[in-house]
Order: sequence, then C-alpha cells, then structure tokens
Amino acid sequence: MDYLNASSHIVKSVPSEAAVQQLLHELPSALTCLLLSTTILYAAIYLLLKRRFAPHAVLTFFSIGLFAATPYVAPLDCIAAPCIYSFAIEIGILKALDLFARRTNLPRYRYSPQPLDAVMGLLLLTELRYESFTPNQIRHSAHEQSFSERHQYLIHIAISPVIAFEILLAIYVIWTSIQLLLRYKSSPVLFGPLYHGNSLASLWTETWHNAFAAPCMSLAFNPVRNTLRSLDVPHTIAKGAGILAVFVLMGFYHVYALLPLLSAEGLRRILVFFAGNGLLTVLEFAAAMA
Repeated sequence: MDYLNASSHIVKSVPSEAAVQQLLHELPSALTCLLLSTTILYAAIYLLLKRRFAPHAVLTFFSIGLFAATPYVAPLDCIAAPCIYSFAIEIGILKALDLFARRTNLPRYRYSPQPLDAVMGLLLLTELRYESFTPNQIRHSAHEQSFSERHQYLIHIAISPVIAFEILLAIYVIWTSIQLLLRYKSSPVLFGPLYHGNSLASLWTETWHNAFAAPCMSLAFNPVRNTLRSLDVPHTIAKGAGILAVFVLMGFYHVYALLPLLSAEGLRRILVFFAGNGLLTVLEFAAAMA
C-alpha cells in the first residue's frame, strides 16, 4: 500500500496551537453553510416526494451550487479540517445527484406503516445505503454471519500499527466508529474483515465498505453501461466499462477531498491507485469468466 502512502507529499500546515485557534474561528461559518445547503437539499427531497419535479430540480441544483461554493464562502484552512470539510461537501453533492438521477424511480420504503413525507425525506437524506428502502445497497457477504462487528472493530484497532496496511486500517477504524455510533439496531455491517480479502474483486465487492454504492450505481455504472449497451457494445464489455467508471468517480472523489492536504504528486497517486484497481478488478472478473 506504499502507493497510497503519500506522507512525503503532504502540504505543510501551520503550527498546531495557531491552527486550533484558527479552526475555532472558522468552524461556525463552515457549519452554518453546510447546514444551509443540507436544509435546501432536504426541501428538494420533500418536493420530490410530493412529485413536484420542476421545483425539486431547481432546489437540487441550487443546493449543489451552495455545497460547491461553501469552501470559498466559509473556508477552513487549518490542520486536516479542509479534507473532512471536502468529504462532507462531496457527500452532499453525491446525495443530491443520486436522488435526482433516481427521481422517477425512488427506492420504496419497506416497512409498514409508511411515515409522513417529512420523515421519509429525512430518511432519504441521511441513509447512504438506503437501509429502510428497497432496492438498497446493503451487501450480505458470507462472512457477516460469523463475526461481531464490535469484535472485529477491536481486532482491527489492535493490528492498526501494521505499517503496510496503515491507510486501509485507518479508514476502517474511522468509518466503523461512525457506523457503531449512528447505526440502526438492524443495520448490517459496513465492512467485512479486511484479512478475508483474497483478491481485488473480493476486497472491493465483499470486504470494503459500500457507503457510496448508491451514487456510484446511479451516476457512473448505470449511465456508462446503459449508454454502451444502446450502442450494441457487448454486455461484458459494457459492464466492465461501468465498473471502471465507478473507480474513476471514486478516484476523483478522493482527489477533491485530499486536495488541501496533498501535493500534485500525491493526488496523482490517489487517482492512479483507483483507476488501476478498477482496471485490475475488471481484468480479474474477465479472467474468472474465461
């Protein structure tokens, strides 16, 4: 994983005490801008549930514009806060685009009775994997039945000093911490055990988290695959191109978020990492089918 270890390409920050003071000064404005953008996105989702498609579209793209303008209107310029800020902004933009792409075929609430539209809109806004809906992006791997997510969390914290896997383990610990804090009682696990991954395909499809599978499907995989199929491209090639498009989308997602922290060389490594993994995953699938 040294390819991802871009520590030598990290942009230097200001001294820690000054950075903390700067963060405390800038954070209220940043949170206000994020809250405003999210509120407008929620209003867009509510209008969508009322089947008012035109105002939904207007508010959706207005919220996207506000999310995109947020780091310029209320910048965070200290420590690693800009990266977390960028991740939050991108999650909002991906959610808005995902629901816009699904506007004529929204996921269906799978419980009874149906909640009020105000509550339904909040669920659609906050559920990355649409746990309360069908179809959803919940993945049930063979490993999930045999382990406790909390136990695996402790195991992965214990092995986190292993330098070769430091970035993967750090991401695992951060995301699983959020999952254990905010999950529903019925929520499936977010990751499979990292040490069960025995190939790139199994790592990305069965082991790694799929929090962004919904926008990846609606914004990358489906458009690319369907466009190529409409041009009479063979199904296998169209599917492979869709998979590669997903990895490229996630590559640019991470590049944007890490833009304040890494140098140009570090960002190039991130993009090549994702594109390369996408290509190798497609080749691995092709070899398995041959």
